[in-house]
Amino acid sequence: MKEIIKLSFGSSCDNFDDEIEMNGHKIHIRGIGVDYDFDLALKIVKKYAQECDAFALSGFILDIKQQNKTHVHHTVKAIREAAGDTPVLDGNMLRKAAFPWALKKFIDQEKHFLSNKTVAFYTGLVQWNILPFFQEYDCKLVFGDLFFSMGIPLTIVGMKGLDTFLKINAPVLTRLRLKKKVKRDFSSMESKSIGMKNFLAADIFFITESQLKFTELNDLAGKTVIIDRLSAENEHKLYKAKAKRVLTLFPSYANLPQLSTSIIEAILSITQSRGALTEEEILNYLQSSEIKPQIQENTFSESSIDHFAFIIHPLSKNQITQIPGLNFLSNSPLLDLAEALAAKVPGHHYCNITGIKSEFDGKEVEGHLYMIPATPKMLLTTPVDKVYDSLAQICSLAHKRGAKLIGLGAYTKIVGDAGVTVNQRSPIPVTTGNTLSAAATLWAASFGIEKMGLVHKKNGRYDGTCMIIGATGSIGKICAKVLANQWKTIVVVAPRPYKVLDLVALLKEFAPEAEIIGTTNPNKYSAQSDLIVTSTSAQGEKVIEIELIKPGCVVCDVSRPFDISLEDAAKRPDILIIASGEVELPGNVKIDKTIGLEGETVYACLAETALLTMEGLLESFSMSRELSYEKIIQIDRLSRKHGIRLSSIMGHTGEIKESEIELCRRYAIENLKKSTN
Repeated sequence: MKEIIKLSFGSSCDNFDDEIEMNGHKIHIRGIGVDYDFDLALKIVKKYAQECDAFALSGFILDIKQQNKTHVHHTVKAIREAAGDTPVLDGNMLRKAAFPWALKKFIDQEKHFLSNKTVAFYTGLVQWNILPFFQEYDCKLVFGDLFFSMGIPLTIVGMKGLDTFLKINAPVLTRLRLKKKVKRDFSSMESKSIGMKNFLAADIFFITESQLKFTELNDLAGKTVIIDRLSAENEHKLYKAKAKRVLTLFPSYANLPQLSTSIIEAILSITQSRGALTEEEILNYLQSSEIKPQIQENTFSESSIDHFAFIIHPLSKNQITQIPGLNFLSNSPLLDLAEALAAKVPGHHYCNITGIKSEFDGKEVEGHLYMIPATPKMLLTTPVDKVYDSLAQICSLAHKRGAKLIGLGAYTKIVGDAGVTVNQRSPIPVTTGNTLSAAATLWAASFGIEKMGLVHKKNGRYDGTCMIIGATGSIGKICAKVLANQWKTIVVVAPRPYKVLDLVALLKEFAPEAEIIGTTNPNKYSAQSDLIVTSTSAQGEKVIEIELIKPGCVVCDVSRPFDISLEDAAKRPDILIIASGEVELPGNVKIDKTIGLEGETVYACLAETALLTMEGLLESFSMSRELSYEKIIQIDRLSRKHGIRLSSIMGHTGEIKESEIELCRRYAIENLKKSTN
């Protein structure tokens, strides 16, 4: 029978004597604590060096590697020398491979876990070998070594700071006599030390099971904790500290609690290795063994209400006067100057939206709305990196308020690469909301066509023509895909001919039964179109001649500012112009301030952010200028599930009532008769 001595520098109260079977071998494991007596530890090693097959160390200072130099504590060096040819394992190789592997598996599921976060290590000295993993991600590292090891209430910032600390102190630390660790009270630092501010404000805290024994935790409300193993005792301590989430990187076995990383290394050494244990053997073990690192999520003090955030901005310079303190600029010749100056004002928290409650499971969510005081003109003329910086700053503010997801409104999702860079810089997932915006457009189009009753279906398709202006944009393209399966003829319009040709080819393959026409001139087909969807970034510039549109046509104007002006709309009482994209959220919804819509109606892109939070689908659902056909089907299903629906049909001046639709229908029928005579 193989024998392993687990030598702990800590208390003898945890001594054990067990036999286990692993890898086809029966193994006797004896755990011996020396009560912080190094001389006793050395005697035990000398006594059992010829009798046991391997030593597993616990509580001793690990080797510290810096560039080409390795710092070894004199006690560990003495133990290794006393052990002679008997392997001495400390679990370092296994932790180096297993912990990052476990974290990577979690990050694959939660992409923003480390993005733009601050990660605090109670001591980086012990975790030196896994720190390179964190350097691969866009996160800030801070270390509590000065306080944990020396009682000095100062934070070490970044790898450069830790490296400097180790260069100065490692030679000293390797010569220090080991003694019982002093318990460090991080909770006492909350209000006493400015030097610990960066550490205490971190988003994620990394601590080991052994460190936790000697640590009084700071307030961890709303924080995530990463720990190597989670015993019942540790779980209770983290619960008392109000940790919101705990990730466990290595499994704790109820029937084999002694299986630490150092013991598993010792087992591998005596059962698998022909010499000194290698990293290759560790990797082979992790890939083949049933004992694999796991991620355990435990929620503590979790609020039943989840939070999201959304970014808005004024859609015209006249809306700047609605910003508190700027109403005096209304009709002022200084308005143009104010538009330019407002764009330089940092984004800020604008209002809250509360009372959102799922009709499916009663899940409640709340939103924080942030404003960038920049008009579309200013957003599109400001250097794109400055806009990215402003949006990323708001994402960080929203994260600190507890938001789990943030949505981009209006032109904030048009600037640059349509959210991709902002998502990379954000500590929480970002969505443009365009998928639900597209779905709401289709809801409104269907409602309008049915209410007007002038186009009928033949073989499951509307026997008429649908035109999409701005068809190569994100919303236009996905609308074109869906409508191509619903209409006899589809006309796609965009200013760049090569993009039109690409889209025509795509739609012909996607919907071979439909007639697909591409053009750069919407006026050419406006007289035959029964439905027009307009989704452009024309900033209020005329995109179609209103006089040429067919009587009875339903126009869904998705663009903000509108593509169809109020003056043009007034010229044609015989066409139904719908300001598409607005929806109702479920629940007793309250919005602190106006967002430019009537009552509690919200933009569909805002509603998508709330919907994804209700569903717990915290991901960059709508991103870039390419939307997924599958996702628009999914968002439609989720909307029905949770109770998001099209609001009262809105026009330029407010709600369009049934009587107004009926009057429009009569005008249309009359003018259609005139045109056929």
